[in-house]
Amino acid sequence: MKYGIMNKSRVMITSLLMASNFLGCAKPASNGSLAVGLQMGSYTTAQVRPLWRLLAVPEANAAVTSLKMCFKRLRFKAADVDTASPSTDSDNMDFAIGEMTIANNGASLGAIKLAPGNYRRIEFDLDSSCASGKSIQLTNANGVFSSNQTMTIKFSGNFTASADGVLTLGVQTILTALNSYNGTDLKVATESISGTLAN
Repeated sequence: MKYGIMNKSRVMITSLLMASNFLGCAKPASNGSLAVGLQMGSYTTAQVRPLWRLLAVPEANAAVTSLKMCFKRLRFKAADVDTASPSTDSDNMDFAIGEMTIANNGASLGAIKLAPGNYRRIEFDLDSSCASGKSIQLTNANGVFSSNQTMTIKFSGNFTASADGVLTLGVQTILTALNSYNGTDLKVATESISGTLAN
C-alpha cells in the first residue's frame, strides 16, 4: 500500500517538474516585433493657380524636379511619450539605407521591426555618409541645391502598429514647400516642414 502511494507521489512530482520545464521553454505572450515596410507616398509638384492668373502673364514654375536624401537613422515616437524630451531619443534605430531618390510615384525605403503600439511621429536623420557626400540634394526651377549638414525630417499624425504591413508616409506637404525653395538655409527649410503620418 505504501509502495503504491509512493509511486503516485513520484509520478505527480515528475509530472509537475515536466510541466514547469515546458512552461519555462514556452514562448512569451505575443508582444514581439512587427514587420513594417516603409515607403514614401506619391506626390505632385503641380502648382494650382487661379484661372485669371493663368490667362495673364505666364509665371515661372518652381516645382521640384529632383530630390535625393541620404538616410542614416530612424525614430518612432510613441503617442504616450513627450516628443520634446531629449530622454525619448533612446528609440533610435539604425536605418542607413543610403541615398534614395524621392520619386513622384512613391519610393520604397525598406522594412523595419517595430513594437506594436500607437505612434504620433516618425523622424529620419539625414547625413552626408553617402557616396555623394550630401545629406540632401534638391533641384527646382530656382536652381540646384544641396547640403552636407545632418538634419531631420519629420512625419506627424497618428499610426497604430498592430500587424505586419506597409506604412506609407505622406510627403506632399514637404514637396509643396520645397517647390519654392530659393537658396536660403536648406537645413532650416527642411526641418521646418512636416510630412503626414496615418494608418
